[in-house]
Amino acid sequence: MNQLVLFVSLTLCAIAQAVLPHWHTMAQAKAPVLLGGVMYYALTRRGGVALEAAIIAGFLQDVLDFIPLGYSVFAFALAAQLVNRYRTRVFGGSWVTHMLLGAMASVLTTLVLYSLLVATGVDIAISLGAAFRKALGVAFMGLFVISLVFWAIERLDYRLGNIRHREF
Repeated sequence: MNQLVLFVSLTLCAIAQAVLPHWHTMAQAKAPVLLGGVMYYALTRRGGVALEAAIIAGFLQDVLDFIPLGYSVFAFALAAQLVNRYRTRVFGGSWVTHMLLGAMASVLTTLVLYSLLVATGVDIAISLGAAFRKALGVAFMGLFVISLVFWAIERLDYRLGNIRHREF
């Protein structure tokens, strides 16, 4: 049941990310809904599940944004493994933790993805300055969106019996 919830929740996150509008003044920044799903699994599950969530979410993002397959997977996996490694040292049930980790992970994944695209010679239409503006915009949206995604998936997990105690 856990794997089914993971797949369904990340698919719903991908749909939400696809339909939400871009923030034009911040270099077409999108709300990091998929990253929110990855952060949920990185904070609440062991490393293997967090990595699985990062791989699924990364492929979904690559397909939605027409990015070469695997680029977002690498960025999400890096963020998920960093968060998962230190998940026992932070209060994972706090919305403040979700907001701060979400903003930091948003900046990290945006800049890693930009670096990968530039390093491999993919023709991208934004400059380094625009990439930093985009990272700032994604981080700002990540403050709010990732907490909401975390709450929604946690609630779904509770309703389906995947977690025993109510944390919301």
